[in-house]
Formats: sequence, structure tokens, C-alpha cells
Amino acid sequence: MHPTTAASEAGAATRRYLAAMRNRGPLSIDWGGAPTRHKRYPGAVRTRLPWESGDGSALGRIGELLRDLLGMTRLVWCHQLDDGGEPAGRPPMLLTGRPAPSGGGLYAIEAYVAAGEPRPPGLPAALYHYDPVHHVLERVRGGDHTGALAGLLADGPAADVAIVLSAVFWRSMFKYGDFGYRLICQETGVLVAQALAAGGRLGLPCRAWLRFPDGEVDRLLGLDGAREAALAVLTLTLPPGGAGRPDATPSARELIERPVAGESTPLPKPMPDGLAAALHRACSAASPTGSPEPAEALRPRPPARAGRAFPAPEPATGIRAGTGASRRTSPLAGYRPVPLRGAALGAVLAAAGEGYPADLPGAETGPAATALCLLALRVQGLPRGAYWYDPARRTLHELAGAERVDEVATGRLLANTRVALRGAAAALVPAGDPVAGARLFGDRWYRMQQMEAGLVVQRATLAATALGLAARIHSDGANETTDEVLGLAGTPLRSLSFLLLGTPPTGGPLVARPMPAVVHEEVMPRSDESLTRTDHL
Repeated sequence: MHPTTAASEAGAATRRYLAAMRNRGPLSIDWGGAPTRHKRYPGAVRTRLPWESGDGSALGRIGELLRDLLGMTRLVWCHQLDDGGEPAGRPPMLLTGRPAPSGGGLYAIEAYVAAGEPRPPGLPAALYHYDPVHHVLERVRGGDHTGALAGLLADGPAADVAIVLSAVFWRSMFKYGDFGYRLICQETGVLVAQALAAGGRLGLPCRAWLRFPDGEVDRLLGLDGAREAALAVLTLTLPPGGAGRPDATPSARELIERPVAGESTPLPKPMPDGLAAALHRACSAASPTGSPEPAEALRPRPPARAGRAFPAPEPATGIRAGTGASRRTSPLAGYRPVPLRGAALGAVLAAAGEGYPADLPGAETGPAATALCLLALRVQGLPRGAYWYDPARRTLHELAGAERVDEVATGRLLANTRVALRGAAAALVPAGDPVAGARLFGDRWYRMQQMEAGLVVQRATLAATALGLAARIHSDGANETTDEVLGLAGTPLRSLSFLLLGTPPTGGPLVARPMPAVVHEEVMPRSDESLTRTDHL
């Protein structure tokens, strides 16, 4: 473990990482080294979760929330295409689909749940791992971990349930190398947005925590911090009713001394040593609390060249973003070149620019570490161009006209991104200064900002899906050419992600169907002694 950097070097690991990522070459992928895309504790006691919360029970709501985070929710019949969107000449595939997008479809994030009687009733108090393949909770260690986890968060919040999102680094980095760390951080933010939307729909108020002592949380979960490490914590409040939580719960030290269940083998490789590993160590070593400073001091400001202002379109009404999770798809063959209704764009912008409950200063009133830029490619009532969105004033400030927007397609883009740009109606581009908060939060600022970028694009995606639109993240679109078009070049700001959205094709290579809601038997070997009483329901 490297020592904590001095204050004068705050953000040094971030700067080295960013410089390397700007000059990264083509991928060299050893598919033979690909790890499994989910983790299991094969000998652990398992509790089967309800697939839906139809009975209104606390356990049913938790089960549906976990399903909407990481569950296997769809069967996808996929005709394979090449990077240019043309048939690849290979047989079609039947895939399982998950609710939220993941870089390369590699699903590097796992979920651990601290919960138990009496909140919710019927679930023995313990630390659990969510197995998305079988939709069960696997008991990792007995004992009420909720209080110990909450005690490691700022202000020690009261919580009925805590969910920890961890990253299995090699699951993404075997393919993307050091760039995989950025994708992992953004994917964590995507899942935070998914949890907030699902929790709102299910009556489970949820709050995200991005600042905590990494090493202590990892030890409490039984993680080594090199193969897998905690990146975010979600605290949930269950509906009123029943007994409250006990006054006295085991301490973290007491719990760590208890045995943990063994995980499946072979174990994934540790994060390879390099600039991403150095950045992760610096993130973990940075102060989790930061220093008090007005939130506006860190919120990005528009570049000096921002021009005339337009009122943002009035958002369409009656949009419930949480309902879009089950219908979300990432189009492989681009979009139909259909103009986007102004009201639809207004709803997407409003969803992306909303505040959210988190420990990042200023997040309650809107994105605190990122700004939202827009490329209007074909939007009714809005001139084609690039804009800076001000969510507080609901205005769009012009950054570039139509002639400059076309330059985005000349950047270093993958073939599938070029195909998607031809028919997309708009692109949302979160932007921010990757080191602006380093003086307060050290290199951890990079991780928090990337998570917020993922949260912003997922909120936009859910709103778009609820409107019948399609959206897909193209990480290669966040590049120097895009920065030039947006007027960010020569400023501390950089594009962080790139979300294309538009009208999905009427046909296409994907046919997706939801998984059956009712499954009466686990499709896995099991022994009678590993059953809990909820397995018999």
C-alpha cells in the first residue's frame, strides 16, 4: 500500500492516469483470460428472494430492487453484427440481459446486503451476497452488519438495510486494461441511479454514500481490496411497521472475527499493477470526509464562449423514470433518423439535472461534480448545435452552431458510434474538471465524479426509455474532438461520457423478452442442510 500523498500532490495520481488514457492504444484482448461474470458462495446458506413485490412485504421489495439492479431479467435473441452495423455472418445468440448497462456487457459490480430480523422480518440478521443468476441471497457471515456499516459512514445514518456495491476489477480490466477502472466507476454510478429509481417506485427511500474508509468496509465484507473492493454504499429505509432495529448490534471488530463463507473458485486475478491500480490506492487513501466548502465552488461553470440562451423545452408530463428499467435496451444498429419532440428532450434533461440524495456536497440540488452538455442533432424547435444545460434556470446556452457539431464524427470513434450518430436525435455529454475537488477530497474526487457521470446518463436513459426512446453509452465519444466542439479545450473541463439517444429501429438485430416472473425451483444443485425456510415458499 502506498502512503497517502501530500496535500501538494493532491490529484497527482489522477493526472498521471488521465494523461495515459488520452494516449492509450488499441485493445489487445485475451478472451481466454476472461473471468466469470458473476460470483457465488457455493456452500453458503441461501434465501430465495421473491421476484416481485406484489405482496408488499419488505423482503419482496428488497428482492425486486436487487432484481432491478443486477438480476437476470431478460432473454435476448441477438443476430451478430460487425462494428459497422452489418451482419457478421455468424449464428445468432441467445443471451441473458440485465436491467442496467455495463461497459462491454461484463458486469463488474457485485452487491452485498446487510439486513435481517426484525427489519425485514423473516430474514435472519446477516451479511448476504446477491446471486443474480439464481435470485437468492447467500449468507456470507452471520450477525447484524447494518449498524456496523452505518457506523463507517459520515454521521452514522440510521438504516434498515445497507447495500454495498463492490467491483471485481479483473472482470472489466482483462479486456479494457487501465481504462476499465473508469468504466467500473461509471457503472457504479449507473447502478446508484438505478437503485434510486427502483427504490422510489417500491417505497424504499434510498441514499448513496461515496465517502467512507475503504479498507474498513472491505474488511467487514471479507474483501481483499485487490481483487474486489467496495465503491459505494446504499442505505434503505423500510416502510413503517413491525419491530424496530435492536439498540445494540455487534461492532465491526466483533463481526470481522467471525468466519465467512467460501467464495467460488477460481478467484479472479487482482487488479494489475499500473496507473489504474495506483489511482485506486490513492482514492482509497484519500480522506473520506473532505473539507467544508460551498458546493457551488466545485460545480462546473460554462466556458467563456457560451453564447445566446434558449429556454429548455417544457418536459413531457407523467413520466416515471423508474418504469423504464424493464424496457431499456442498448441499440446495436443505431437509430431511425426521426426528430425528437421538444417535450421528450425536456423530460430527459430534467431527469438528468435533478438533485439526488448522497453525501457528495451539493448533490441534493443537482449534479455537484458534473455539468450537462447537449448535442442537438435533430430536435423539434431547437436549432442544431451544441449547448450547455443550466438545470437551475432551465436554460440552454449555445456553445457551437450546426457547422461545428458535424465535427464530432471526425474524432477517434469506433465504427458502431459513427453508425449510431447518423440517426441519433441527440447526445448528452456530462463534463467536469477531473481534479477540481482534489484539494478537498484527494484523488477520490476522480472516482466520485465518474460515478456521478454514470448516474446522470442513467437517469437520462431511464427517462428516455419511459418515453419509448432508446439510448446507449458510447464512451469513445468523450474525446478531444468532442471537447473542441463543446468549447472545453483549453479549459480544465473534459467530457466524461457520451450518451446517444433517439428513436429505436422498428426491426433490428435484437429481440428481448422479460424473464418469467414465477420460478418455483432453483436450477442448481443443493443440499437439504443449505436451505432456509424461505426456500420452501
